[in-house]
Amino acid sequence: MRARYVVTSTCLQSGTISLTRSLREMLSGKESIRCTDEDGESFDCGVNWVRGVLEGLSSYFGKRRLQVNDVIWITREDEQIILEAAAARKVRPRSMERPAADAAAAQQVETQKVRVPVTTSPGESSPPPAKRVRVTPRSDRRPPSKPLHVQLLEQLEFKHHKGEKYDVFRAYLGRREYSLQLGRWNETSTADLVALKRTGKADYVALLVPEDNRNEALQELGPVRIAAITPEALGQLVSLKKLFPVGPVEFERLLRRGLVDKNAVSKLAEEVRRWVGERAAFSAVLLALAEYNRQQVFFPEDVLAHLGEGSWDGEQVHNVLEVLSGPPFMLLERSGAGEYLLREPVADNLAHLAEYALSLKGRITAD
Repeated sequence: MRARYVVTSTCLQSGTISLTRSLREMLSGKESIRCTDEDGESFDCGVNWVRGVLEGLSSYFGKRRLQVNDVIWITREDEQIILEAAAARKVRPRSMERPAADAAAAQQVETQKVRVPVTTSPGESSPPPAKRVRVTPRSDRRPPSKPLHVQLLEQLEFKHHKGEKYDVFRAYLGRREYSLQLGRWNETSTADLVALKRTGKADYVALLVPEDNRNEALQELGPVRIAAITPEALGQLVSLKKLFPVGPVEFERLLRRGLVDKNAVSKLAEEVRRWVGERAAFSAVLLALAEYNRQQVFFPEDVLAHLGEGSWDGEQVHNVLEVLSGPPFMLLERSGAGEYLLREPVADNLAHLAEYALSLKGRITAD
């Protein structure tokens, strides 16, 4: 029997590994075991069924210099447990240090200077003295910092290209991309922006204007299809990105409406709150299911009753249960008459899902 385990930071700190489903089957009925590594060295380990971990592996982790996301293959042959680290790191031997006496002698030889007298014949003149050149240290010159709006758009995953008169930004969206040329308030005239729009060199042409001058700019632009963008709105979008991954796609929706200001970003924030609310509903359903036992049958109405008071409805609960019934969770099984069966405890299911996610992450980072 053979199992694959992905090392986590908790494993390295505690010297344990979690008892996954495969390890539970492999170590069934054991309280203490002796594990053997690749070199034949043995480690006395204990199976803590209460905590759900295999203890006593700190010395093995240190010996193999394992890190997070490294893989351990665990094999059971008869009554013997064999550990094999797939990403073990060999310890490099330290270079031999030079003795202190030899180092001092070498330093003395290096610092000694041999002076050779230079003699000149009576008919020859002595060489002219060497000129002394004064060297002044060059001061560290830091490149000028980027303007604030450039920094904010780059944080929103735009690529900045310096144009002749305008800032050019490009959003790369896989099969599609779009470009934005940005003029500045009191530096770019409306006529210039209109002429730039007609050239078709950019998908979108916009004017960067402070929030206080927004109304004045909109009156000046009039019916011209040129968007207005405020730096304050860009700052709000960057703050919103910390809550939810907004980027060029959501920004383009605002561009098409012709105005990217604080009000427009506030409306987008309301949508994001609804998306985050769906995640909260998902968490609430999982917490309610954590109260159920393994192999327990229930109706969606039972889960809704466990949620208590809140802005939950039957459709939300049903949608979450459907997701939990499919991959990668496979936590529930649909039965007749709208019933659901809990395959295993929620905590165990999340542990298996975390193991799967870390394993997949390890493959991605390795590639």
